[in-house]
Amino acid sequence: MTDSTPALIAEEQSLLASPAPWFGRPWEHRQAAVAGAGSLVACGIYWAGTREFAPETTPGVVEFSATTTSLWSVWITQRRNVLALPIGIVSVILMGSFFSDIGLVGQQWLQWGYYLPIQFWAWAMWTRGGEGGGELLVTRLAASMRVLVLVASVAATILLGWVLDAGWDDAVYTYWDASIVAASVLAMLLLSLKKVESWWLWIGPVNISAIGLYLKTEANMFAALYVLFFVMAVVGLVRWRAAASRGVS
Repeated sequence: MTDSTPALIAEEQSLLASPAPWFGRPWEHRQAAVAGAGSLVACGIYWAGTREFAPETTPGVVEFSATTTSLWSVWITQRRNVLALPIGIVSVILMGSFFSDIGLVGQQWLQWGYYLPIQFWAWAMWTRGGEGGGELLVTRLAASMRVLVLVASVAATILLGWVLDAGWDDAVYTYWDASIVAASVLAMLLLSLKKVESWWLWIGPVNISAIGLYLKTEANMFAALYVLFFVMAVVGLVRWRAAASRGVS
């Protein structure tokens, strides 16, 4: 018994230090396939319903594709599936194009100027950002860092809102838009580092606020999508808290 214990510990440490496959493991492939099919069905039902009962709100090709891939990515993010990141890259390209069309400049910036490059960084962090170049573990922020995140969110909202208000005549709801952008930037940064607190930001300052903004700008499919995102963020919080408690990836 005493001889086998060090060997078992060494084996566990070796596994933790191993990088994860860039495109996931077999269980992640299966999980992503199910989530992808579910996302397509859910968005297809919405599209068919609007076409039948409210044709003026039926989403176009870009909005539909962006919504489907975004739902797909978030669905497997809360399961800590690394395939969420390459799927997310496709999603943010499409979403940025849609936001450009409806005048939400802050949201367009968020997609193309931030989400796109950070998804690549997050992909590397999740697979190779842990100790010894291994898979990154789920952890929590220290209390002082939580305060810093809150202060940064408020400051970024004020600064970005002023920039949008001063620089773009066609920008709408600038400070509201800016508050979502600021919280999203911080949430994605924390998500890239696999911090539990990222889900608190997704739940309130991002998802709940975005639902109201998208309804106001008649981006109804995105509003419906963010209702699903809110539910998934709550589930993600529960799952990631449990993962942090167990010390797993």
